[in-house]
Amino acid sequence: MVATQPKISLSLDAADTTIMHRVGMTGLYMTLKRLAKQYPSSRQRGGHISWSLTADTIELFWQGSDFVALSWLIKESFQLDDTGLIHLAGLDSDAIDLSQKIHIHEGICAVFLRLNKFYKAGEIGNTELKVEEKKVEYQYKSLTWYAHQTFAEKLCEADTQQLRHDYVQITSWLYLGGIVRHARTQNTTKLEEKPEYALVLLFVPVVCHYCLLHIPSEDLKKKKPHRYLVVIPEIKDFEDASQRRWRLQQLEIKQLHVSSLGEAGLLYYSLDDIHTEGGYYQACQVWLYEKMNQASRQRTLMSIEEIKIDKNTLITYQQVQKYFQPNYQKIKPKQIFIDVNLIRSLIADNLVKGIHWWSNFWEKLVIEDSKGYLFNQLFSNREGFIIMAENSEEDKQYLIFIKVFQQAMKGNFAKMYAKAESGKNPPIKKKLERLRAELNYCYDDLSFKEYLSDFLVRGGLNKYFNEHQEEISLLIKKTPWQELRIWSLLAIASYKPKDKPTDMDDSSFPNNQNLEEVNDESE
Repeated sequence: MVATQPKISLSLDAADTTIMHRVGMTGLYMTLKRLAKQYPSSRQRGGHISWSLTADTIELFWQGSDFVALSWLIKESFQLDDTGLIHLAGLDSDAIDLSQKIHIHEGICAVFLRLNKFYKAGEIGNTELKVEEKKVEYQYKSLTWYAHQTFAEKLCEADTQQLRHDYVQITSWLYLGGIVRHARTQNTTKLEEKPEYALVLLFVPVVCHYCLLHIPSEDLKKKKPHRYLVVIPEIKDFEDASQRRWRLQQLEIKQLHVSSLGEAGLLYYSLDDIHTEGGYYQACQVWLYEKMNQASRQRTLMSIEEIKIDKNTLITYQQVQKYFQPNYQKIKPKQIFIDVNLIRSLIADNLVKGIHWWSNFWEKLVIEDSKGYLFNQLFSNREGFIIMAENSEEDKQYLIFIKVFQQAMKGNFAKMYAKAESGKNPPIKKKLERLRAELNYCYDDLSFKEYLSDFLVRGGLNKYFNEHQEEISLLIKKTPWQELRIWSLLAIASYKPKDKPTDMDDSSFPNNQNLEEVNDESE
């Protein structure tokens, strides 16, 4: 006979919950959904435990000993497979490939199990991953036990085996914010939770998503400790949130490498279908964990960013994912390097800040990008820039400006082709750097427009300017010069000169009608 009164009742709308409690409740909801399929009858479960689930409530029922029922639930929820990898019952194991399983395992170890008293390490695991049709050897730290598995002992009284009535002390492995700063002060830095809330916080790792943060200025070839970004979503509906987390298992591991906190947040919602009527609004937190120095053995919470996402923001990001270059995997013996599309992450960060996707390109691509890491990625993303501008009514006007600017570049480069010695390529790269430097010398509206006028004259005949003379003149007159400087930079970075023509005669010079035949790549 199943108990008629719930032993534990949880509500998404309870006034004493935080974002972490609501995430934990969702993880419990996901786990109970999966366990119901695995053990359809309550008679198959410890304490004949059963549950009632709605979109915003969870009720747990059982018979007899609280410890027996909760111990069964926790044991089934948090497991280790035969290879020492963490297995969470709340995730769809059939949809998780080995590489993603390792990614989740390492993320949980890096964030939730940072203190060595909360896990027992096994031998170094060796496995083989298939990456882009190639097999790569991979090593990971296996476990023989972790604290989630035996937490029922903390929730129940040892003598009565019944659920505790007082508070449970917890630390960072269970609740990301509860860090014991120093052994001598651990009793004053621990957090206290109701037993039912301590239980749900166990399930936070089921819902979290783990991304790896890359800093643009770092050398990919140098081995460095991972910086983990943990996405903590705000929950409004258990079922909706569960389906979203299960969908995220479709993402490839290479997609979970980013260079901004903003993109980590947008990735969490990137598979949502929002092309329907009605409003759309989501929110999450992104927590950055990294080692403070090379000698540090544990990662520390370094920053938290609140991210709010509306319908337009997510639609734009989904376009960015579709049209801009994906991350690339570089395979070397026993190592997999991820080459992150830094431009995509930069745009994602702009979107979550509520500014135009291209707004701060000058600061990021010129002023802060001293080594040219970002600038060098502009060219491979050139098609994405054009498509994004074409899809935006507000940005279409800049496409004409880009064509005018690049037509002037053709005129200058045609002269260089004509002067280059036979069999030698003209110094196009140096010329591109010089153009970027000339833009950098512009410091106000007047200096920029003087430069632009001179540049267009030096380029010679410009058919795009002639065809759109009134429109382009109005654009230059009314648009803030800083914005036009950004689009000038994009024109330079996305320009692709053709190979030197085999027969170059006077018709190739910029004052001739056949100029576009020298290089018409931008059309």
